[in-house]
Amino acid sequence: MTGQNIEKDGLLDPRFLEKSYQEAMALTQAVASYLEVENRQVRNYSLNLGTEVYYASESMRVSTCLMQVMSWFLVQKGVAAGEITRKQAGALKFRLGARDICLADVDTSKGDLPEQLVTFLHKAQALYRQVARMDRMVYGDHGETNPVHELFSRIRNKDISE
Repeated sequence: MTGQNIEKDGLLDPRFLEKSYQEAMALTQAVASYLEVENRQVRNYSLNLGTEVYYASESMRVSTCLMQVMSWFLVQKGVAAGEITRKQAGALKFRLGARDICLADVDTSKGDLPEQLVTFLHKAQALYRQVARMDRMVYGDHGETNPVHELFSRIRNKDISE
């Protein structure tokens, strides 16, 4: 994505936004359909607990990634429609989140994941990276501070200083 998709007011070009949203929606619908069918099939097999947990966690990861992306797009559509201001949309609660979860390496050595799920994971991660670039271009870096990590850091620093 280049700066040509950013308008003078700093917002995404509406045509680019809609095209990107539709592509993300198509991937989200494909993953949802796949998981619906796959989950029914998984229940019919007797998988060992480790493989079942691994499959469930990776399914949740792809869902989380797509949920973050779709939420971000809906906020941007709200900005474009005048329902929310650009400043409000730039608040941390509306920014792209769950980076650690969404961009973690896909480790296929832990279990036997279906090839299609791995493909969807990679596609969701690529989409997440693309949207993260858009987010930075429109709103700038926001430090991605996780409140839990911040709390642990403050506790750790307090322990050290005492």
